[in-house]
Amino acid sequence: MVFSILRRLPPNCQVRNASYDPMDPSPSKPPSVQAIALGPDHFCACAVVRSCIHRQKRIPLPPRSQPSFLPDGMPAERVDVAVSSRTLVRASDPPRGFPAVLQPSNLDLILGSFHIYLIAVYPAPAAGFPAVAAAARATLPAFLSRFFPFAGRIVANADTGVPEIACDNAGAELVVAHAGVRLADVDFADADRSLGRIAVPFQQGLALSLQLVRFACGGFAMSWATNHLLVDGHGLTALPNAWAELLRTGGLSWEPHHERASLFRPRDPPRYSPTLDAEFTRYAPGSLPNCLLTATLVRRNYVVSAADVDRLGAAASTPARRATRLESLSAHVWKLLAAAAGGLGDTRCRMAWLVDGRRRLDAARYDAGTVRRYLGNVVTYASREVDVEAVSSSPLADVAAMAGAAIAEVFRSERYEELVDWMEAHKRVFREGGKWTEVVGTGTGSPALVVLSFVPFHVEGDFGFGRPRLVIPWIRPGRLGSAAMTVARSPLEDGSWLITARLWPRLADAVDADPDAVLKPATAARLGFGAPDPADVMMQHTTTSRM
Repeated sequence: MVFSILRRLPPNCQVRNASYDPMDPSPSKPPSVQAIALGPDHFCACAVVRSCIHRQKRIPLPPRSQPSFLPDGMPAERVDVAVSSRTLVRASDPPRGFPAVLQPSNLDLILGSFHIYLIAVYPAPAAGFPAVAAAARATLPAFLSRFFPFAGRIVANADTGVPEIACDNAGAELVVAHAGVRLADVDFADADRSLGRIAVPFQQGLALSLQLVRFACGGFAMSWATNHLLVDGHGLTALPNAWAELLRTGGLSWEPHHERASLFRPRDPPRYSPTLDAEFTRYAPGSLPNCLLTATLVRRNYVVSAADVDRLGAAASTPARRATRLESLSAHVWKLLAAAAGGLGDTRCRMAWLVDGRRRLDAARYDAGTVRRYLGNVVTYASREVDVEAVSSSPLADVAAMAGAAIAEVFRSERYEELVDWMEAHKRVFREGGKWTEVVGTGTGSPALVVLSFVPFHVEGDFGFGRPRLVIPWIRPGRLGSAAMTVARSPLEDGSWLITARLWPRLADAVDADPDAVLKPATAARLGFGAPDPADVMMQHTTTSRM
């Protein structure tokens, strides 16, 4: 299918390509990159040629990384990624009558504007990496025609300071880069040395940077890099799913709903609980840990086997109450947090969860089909603070019940309507150049661990070159100092989970010392990029023998 697409070159198709400076914030230099196709369901691909009309400054690019091969089992100390090209690509068939500016909803403004990535890592495809890059170049113009805001820019409203989406078809970025190591040699257990290097920084204001990184073994990473103002977890995972469907079928079986502000309108007058004021603080140096403290946080990737997921679920359940898988894992890591915090002076600790509320919205006010097709933010934080001793001494089932009760408190439509109203009453912070953030994520107060669950979101990663073996979100948290774990289902769909975590060293030590060893380091071997770990093979054999 991919190669048949690449061979279809309509006679009226043009591609203009120009390098640009991704760090130049000036909006006065419109890119001369353009791709025109017959329509959103027709793709065109041709050799990318330099425009003879526009002479653009080319970016000096670093030399390509040279392959380095290490002895089996010895991870590379670092992954050097060299960018080969950055190209701006426009939508080939912009939708008629599309608003020039999309106002974000008040729920979008709750989490605010910052970069977020969804990274998918693939073994070497039989067709080779050039075919992958060619498919991306061919498909992106039509993709942007269906997801038009992602061809625009995030800008600040000149009067209010509120960020908004300029839908001007300025172009999404396509990045092609190379890493000089094999996937088998990447230290995936160290998130900073793996995901942190694969995620290529991109210009503020870009709505989408689609990034391809080729590894020395022929494997590659595809990263969907965008702005959280545009998507939550549901929306972020919808992008690669739509991409795969476009490449497989040439069309989409659904249409994204792009309108935002009208979907979540504030009430008149606004109504919200006064307790919401205590949940938020201004994102400002005076209310955040200093940069040296946040720099001590370590980033780790873990694997949780399907057997351990099931074992936790059984341990966290009772005849009277069956714990969910998220509650079970939360109870386990809450106990690890209590163990790490014990004896340091804080007698209390907190857990928090970022939860999707689509299924909890009032069906009388929000059409379920529209909400499913909506990519913007419909998320909120739930949190609970308790005594360290209570967590440490309680059975796992009781701690799971505490987690479930905390999450249930925000699983109601009124919660999201209150958030919309609260933000409407507090938008003046944007005029002053500021924004809001949740107190529980700042790293102040009692130790807090935030859990973000991507488990409900299936990613169809096969767009013609095989399935990925790792799919995980990635963010750079800036000055936020809380611990965090993002949990995603394995793309193998075998019941196992992948976790990327930001931890204080003492909490990382508690995870490593856990006698149950639920969270195992996500080595290249455990992810399927190298020879299986002998210990894992022995454990699997032992488990099978007992069945």
